Amino acid sequence: MQAYRDGAVQGISEITGDILKPALAEQNLAFYTGRKPELGMIIFNLKNTEKPFFQNATIRKALLQGLNRQWMIDHILNGQAILASGPIFPDSWAFYSGLKPIDFDADAAKTKLKNAGYVLSGEKDTIRKKDKVDLSFKLIYPDDDQHRQLAEAIQKDWANLNVGVELEAVPYDQLVNERLGQRDFDAALVDLNLARTPDPDPYPFWDQAQSTGGQNYSQWDNRVASEYLEQARITIDMGERTNFYRNFQVIFDDEMPALALFYPVYTYAVDKQVQGVRMGPLIDRSDRMATIQDWFLAIKRPTPGITQTPGE
Repeated sequence: MQAYRDGAVQGISEITGDILKPALAEQNLAFYTGRKPELGMIIFNLKNTEKPFFQNATIRKALLQGLNRQWMIDHILNGQAILASGPIFPDSWAFYSGLKPIDFDADAAKTKLKNAGYVLSGEKDTIRKKDKVDLSFKLIYPDDDQHRQLAEAIQKDWANLNVGVELEAVPYDQLVNERLGQRDFDAALVDLNLARTPDPDPYPFWDQAQSTGGQNYSQWDNRVASEYLEQARITIDMGERTNFYRNFQVIFDDEMPALALFYPVYTYAVDKQVQGVRMGPLIDRSDRMATIQDWFLAIKRPTPGITQTPGE
């Protein structure tokens, strides 16, 4: 940013949250935004017998409906994300657009929880329960400031539903290798990173074969969904692959084994003198340069008129 102000460079590789506001004040900067190959998500340990409510799809959907994700994007992520609708990116050929999005509605979420049998037993109770089991659990998250803010916003939204959430910050390596890898968690706020993987294949995170020792950390155990993923990996017919992924997304949306929160975006800034810049969804950050052969400098030409000669 300072190098741009000093005239040493004409582009800023990434407009991060800490420089977004001052960058927007630069009148000669043009901004280009593309979706990152990432997905912010909350996953549940569906095999945790001490938290039987995680096995109830209605509860999981109510928890998503009770999250004000747009507020998080606007106030914590500085607008640098898009609301997520599932595990496959919306601009992918494999994305199925026929599913109805789940919008924020705390009252509807409370109704779902109540109809599922989780109620407040007495006037002084603050946590819902069913059959003497409290609707409460621990949410682990990566130990950095942004994830802390997100976790606290999630905790607050769920407290409004009378759902108890205890937060635990965990160093990233420990979160992945120990807590997720060993299935030692109730719920986890995570970022699925699919950088440099242009194929939309979500097999590693959701197939049954990956639930033990693999990356299916939630241990979602759905044979039909797994068959669609497995068939999509071996067929070369794009029409068939599209149908397999569509069917997988329908099942995922129906069962909601994890909560897709948002797709982060990447913002690149270039001086307005540089023309022809185009940027779409990214597989890798270097993709912002994919069309550089079409870029050109707009040179300001002198205004036509009478040329003054020396001595006049």
